[in-house]
Amino acid sequence: MAHLFGLNAPAVETARVLELGAAAGGNLIPLAIRYPDAQVVGVDLSCVQVENGKRAIAAVGIRNIDLRHMDLSAVDRTFGTFDYIICHGVYSWVPEQVQQEILRIACENLAEDGLAYVSYNTYPGWKSREVARDAMMLRGGPRAVAERLPYARGMLDFLDATIPQGSVLKAALDEVRPIIASGNSSYLQHEFLEPFNAPCYFRDFVARAEAAGLTYVAEAEPHTMFVHNYGEMVSEPLLKELGSSQVDLEQYLDFVSNRSFRQTILAHRGRSGEIRRRLDGERLSKLHFSGLFASEGSATTDASPQEFKLLRNGVARLSAPPLKAVAAELDSAFPAALSLDELAERAAERIGTEAAAVRDQVSAFLEDLLIKGYVRIRKAPPCVAASLPEKPGVPAQIRAGLALLAGGASVSACNLLHELVLLDIVEVLVARLLDGTRDGERLVVGLVEDVATGHLAFVKGGEALKEPEQIEEAARAHVPRALDSLRRKGFIAAESKAS
Repeated sequence: MAHLFGLNAPAVETARVLELGAAAGGNLIPLAIRYPDAQVVGVDLSCVQVENGKRAIAAVGIRNIDLRHMDLSAVDRTFGTFDYIICHGVYSWVPEQVQQEILRIACENLAEDGLAYVSYNTYPGWKSREVARDAMMLRGGPRAVAERLPYARGMLDFLDATIPQGSVLKAALDEVRPIIASGNSSYLQHEFLEPFNAPCYFRDFVARAEAAGLTYVAEAEPHTMFVHNYGEMVSEPLLKELGSSQVDLEQYLDFVSNRSFRQTILAHRGRSGEIRRRLDGERLSKLHFSGLFASEGSATTDASPQEFKLLRNGVARLSAPPLKAVAAELDSAFPAALSLDELAERAAERIGTEAAAVRDQVSAFLEDLLIKGYVRIRKAPPCVAASLPEKPGVPAQIRAGLALLAGGASVSACNLLHELVLLDIVEVLVARLLDGTRDGERLVVGLVEDVATGHLAFVKGGEALKEPEQIEEAARAHVPRALDSLRRKGFIAAESKAS
């Protein structure tokens, strides 16, 4: 994001990274695995969390990460400087003096060209949630931890049955009820039943950051920053009145969208003059893009209109052959990322022309997709496979991590794109076999062995298969599905990174 808006930032591959409130390292461990030449440090107040993380680090064998049990106030200038400072899911949930410490560290311990990331709850979206939280805390807060959430949910049921229809309170609770109904217990405990939860307006957060010596760069999700995504009725009056202030513009947009959460990127205040919030073609050409473009049939190369389903539930109706060719190339390679030049060359080859003839059209298309949030952007291409290698590989430390997680019908694991993904038991077992030396036949043998050792059972008609021929047949059917799924979920490494 810094690159997109005019700032140069340190190479992530060799960066020093600090996370405040790192817990057991759920964010930092995959980062350290992905970038073995980076130096990663996490601090957390919970001794239990830190010890859990240290055990996982030792089991997987990671050497470039350091988790420390300490109070944030103890992090001072002697702690050193870091290229990237991360504080996710902490700022809104701590007292004001700790919030000040977070912003102090984000400035004092940030390298000259470094970037800080802070996530936090925001108004106006949290106004109605605050009403629900207050009610839930009234009944659930004083109880034992195991009882809090059930009693808190019961409070909302009580209010739903008793407060008048059409009241402001009823409207506020109706807005929050779907969130309560769909949220998992850890999220609900964190958001609605922690002792502290202090949302703020975006403009107030930026003012606090500036007072600490920082400046606003961007949001982690760029599509939220572009006013044209909100329609002409919103964009025209806001640009006319607030066009010179990005912060004021986005604060108005928060009201339009009833925004409740932000992921803000900050830099040293002295760099504010370098920030350019207009997309630059040269910088755009240095990015790599990935995206899904699902259609009922294969993308055609003629000028007939064709509809595609995109990321974030987007829909695009394309008729220009170069754009349909770009859609097909992105979808085929997903989740791998391709550069503008690669996409122009591949699209030109699909439709039988020269890359130079379509490059400008492809560039404008990618810029439009970026603005709308329909593609993911990366400074460097991720090391995921764009197609399935003959002998697929999953990095050794990820395989070791999957061994720690295995045991249930499914597990959540971090892929090579730093995303938490759900894997079923067959995908886990196949991934653990992918050391880059096995082809499909050897993977079938490996799954059959997993059945023999009791790690897996193939079931048909409610009963586990026992005949060797049936087990082999089932394994042979499952391996291609698992491999394709693992690649699309971002676990299969590009061949040069498989080890």
